[in-house]
Order: sequence, then C-alpha cells, then structure tokens
Amino acid sequence: MKIIFIVLCFLLFSLSGFAKQGQRVDTSIAHPSGHFDPEKAAIQLISTIPAAERAKADSYTEGNYWLLLWNEVCSGVVAWIFISLGLSVYLLKRFDWIKKENRRNLVFIVLYLLLTFIISLPLDIYQNFVREHQYGLSNQSFMQWLVDDIVKLTVEIVIGAPFLVLALAVFRKVKNRWWTWGAGVSVVLVVFLVIIYPVFITPLFNNYKPIKEGPLKESLLSMARANQVDIDQVYVYNESEQTKEFNANVSGVAGTARISLNDNMLNHCTNAEIKAVVGHEMGHYVLNHLFILTLEFSILIIAGFRVAQWTVNWLIGNFGERWKIKNVADIASLPLLVFLFTAYFFVLSPVSNSIIRTVESQADNYGLNAARQPDAFASVMLKTAEYNKIDPGYWEEILFFDHPCRKKRILAAMTWKNENQ
Repeated sequence: MKIIFIVLCFLLFSLSGFAKQGQRVDTSIAHPSGHFDPEKAAIQLISTIPAAERAKADSYTEGNYWLLLWNEVCSGVVAWIFISLGLSVYLLKRFDWIKKENRRNLVFIVLYLLLTFIISLPLDIYQNFVREHQYGLSNQSFMQWLVDDIVKLTVEIVIGAPFLVLALAVFRKVKNRWWTWGAGVSVVLVVFLVIIYPVFITPLFNNYKPIKEGPLKESLLSMARANQVDIDQVYVYNESEQTKEFNANVSGVAGTARISLNDNMLNHCTNAEIKAVVGHEMGHYVLNHLFILTLEFSILIIAGFRVAQWTVNWLIGNFGERWKIKNVADIASLPLLVFLFTAYFFVLSPVSNSIIRTVESQADNYGLNAARQPDAFASVMLKTAEYNKIDPGYWEEILFFDHPCRKKRILAAMTWKNENQ
C-alpha cells in the first residue's frame, strides 16, 4: 500500500538526511581558557546565530507542523472523492469488460495512484517546491523538480501496484484474517525495499561516483577500519542540483556497504566536519539502527492493520451499501484503507518521532566517540540551525521533532569534549 512507501521514506530519510546547509561557523568561542563549562560553551555557540536566522528557522520549522495537518487533510479529501463521491465505483464500471479480477484491480490501482498524485499536486508543489525556494533550500527549476516527482510516482507504481494486487488476492482467500496476512506481507515488503533502496532506487535520482583519493577518503576509511566496519569505498553524489541540504549515509548489505556523501558536504564542510557527520552515520550502521527501526515500525504496522480491521468493519457495516463496498477485499475499499493508515500514523507521529530521536541520540554519541570531533560536530549543528528550530519547548520537541533539537546536540558535543579533554 502507499503508506508502506511513506513509512520506508520516513525510515531512510531519518537516517540519511543529516541537515540543511548554512553558513560557515567559527567554534573557537567554545575554547575558553581555564575551566571549561559545557553549558556555557553551548550557550556561547548558540548566541553566535543571528536573530534573523533564528526567526527564519523558527518560521520554517513551525510551518512544517501545519503541513503535517494539511497533508492529512489532503489524504482525507482523496478518500472522500473516491469513496463518498463515487469515483471508485465509476472507474470500476468503466473496466467491467476486464474479466480477470486481478487485472482489473491492477488497472484500478494504477489509476488510483495517478489520480491521487494529480489531486495532491497543488499541495505537493507548494510544500516541496515553492516553499523550499522561499526559504532558499532548493536549487531545482520547476521542470527538474516535476521530473523527479514523476520518477518517484513511477517507482511507486512499479513496486506498489503489483504488491496491492497480491494483497487483495490474499484478502479474498483468507477473509476475516486479512489483517494478519496484510501485516505480514507489508513487513516483508518494507524489508525488501530497505535492502534494495540504496543500491537500485537512489541512483535513479543522483549520479554516484567514487570520491577522489586524498586525506579525506583515507580519514573516513581509517575511521571505518578502527570501528570494524567493512567498507573500502567512499562515494559522492550530485545532490546539489536539487537541494542545499547536507546529506550522508553509511548503507548497504551483502558486500554493497559504502559511505556516501552529497557534493554539498564536500563544497561547504571542512574535513573535520565531514568526519563528524560520517561518524554519526556510521553509528546508525554499526548499531543496526535501520534493522531496529524496521522492526519497531513493523510492530506499528501490525498494530495498524488490527486497528484498520476494527475501523473498516464498522465503516462498511454502516456505510458500505451507500459506498457500494462489500468488504475489505473489494478494490473500491483501497482509498479508505490508505486514508485510515495515514490517519493512524498521523496520530502516532509523537510515538514514531520518539523512536527515531532515541536512535539519533545513540548515533550522535557513537559519532563523537568514533570521529572525536566535538567542535566540528557543533559547527555542523550551528550551520544547520538556520532551518531547524534550535531550542523548541519540551512538548514541541516531543510532538514534532524526529531528531534531538540542535541545542541538546551541541550541549552533548560540549559535554563529550569536557569529559575527554
């Protein structure tokens, strides 16, 4: 289902998208003579951020909170159009001539994904193109952005449509046990996508090439060897054509493990800063965070299917005749199921955010110990504070942040520095 791709992207980008690009920052203020106080050092570093930049960061971050709501509203509008306005029934009548149910379902699913893309396009354009340009984060023209968006849609259709056809075929066989089988098949799909994503999907959007020989490459590979990470190659990819974000990841299985940096990092970060970021990403890899997150989100998916079973049975029992939906195996119920899952993960976003914040804190700590570059790590945090609210309120962080706030991460780096001087 489409929600599976949402979960997958949530998992992968939470571990790979490190930060947004900002200005170069001098962290020498964190080196006072005499007694070193981590809290004072952190406060001094944060005070170097201009007030205008902090206001801009707050605006961008708080706007993201509202976009969570508007995306859920958009999902509800799509479901309403297909279910209440009868678009599902209309489309199915147009394809009555296709006798084989699986083929008819495949055609409906492709049309559903295409029409959902079109209905959601205005919000997509504002959220991912217009707004990113307003805050100076995107380097793409509209046509470049749209082509990438269409490629993502194509991947979703190629992988998602056959999966949904299979899921509905299983639902018809197992009947009331559909939620257990649906959960199991979904978890398998998530694991499959996690494995193939770094090797087969990301190259569709960027060109990867080995980084040039030199001190940076040797420093990163040395850090990998020192931490028993079997990696012998570092790649750079051309994400500067799309965004101003800093991105790095350590990913791969079965001999495909590698370090990947986007070209923004090479162009705007020092070697020490890059080492600090890669140390963090290496922490995710060594501590098996992708596996742990996949397992934890799989539990959420299984629980989501159970909730969906209760909700769908009640809705179809009360409104099925009006909507012309007989049961969950009826293809016309697909938009309803997708909406229920998006609503489920919307409500549970504080839970999923807390899960991810935990592994991010662990990766921060691992990276500080592996790279031993606390000042460089703090510098990256300052550079990226331009578009990240640096000091949110307690409940604001709990509800909306899937990474520890910048203030806490800078303080953690300064605390590590104090304890390891």
